[in-house]
Amino acid sequence: MDEPENGIRETVYKQPAGKTPTPATEVTKTRVGAVEAQTVIMNRSAAGTVKAERLSMEQAAAQTIDARSAQLDRSAAQTVTSERAVLQRSQALHVGAADVRMVRSQGVLVRADRAHLEGSRVLVLAGTAEGEVRPAFDLPAALGFGAALGVALALVGALLRRIGGGRSR
Repeated sequence: MDEPENGIRETVYKQPAGKTPTPATEVTKTRVGAVEAQTVIMNRSAAGTVKAERLSMEQAAAQTIDARSAQLDRSAAQTVTSERAVLQRSQALHVGAADVRMVRSQGVLVRADRAHLEGSRVLVLAGTAEGEVRPAFDLPAALGFGAALGVALALVGALLRRIGGGRSR
């Protein structure tokens, strides 16, 4: 099988569930500022902004993704905004989607109507979750953390007032 050429090129892509070939923009082993197309395929590439109806990334990275459907495999993104997002062995700081599936992936903030997690870690999850959900903070831990932080801030404030009160004006 021939190795794809480095750079950006127009190609034809057969979607996994579809039978009809679709025109696509392929980005291979290249760094781009922005790419916008109906279908975008990224392989071992990096992009600042990606806008597409359908996005497929493999070993790639993007700062901002805006796609109706986004699939990331061994990839990373700062922000993913999508109707449906699938992350496999990938990382994202923020994911906002109606439907999210994360398999062996990590996220900091995930907002989703439905999130299905399999062997994944999420710091903050807003929405309905199913699968292996292990929150970083459950309610008792969050209450304990808040109480300890409140006591610490009160002690620091009292100490600063005491130190500041000893000064002559």
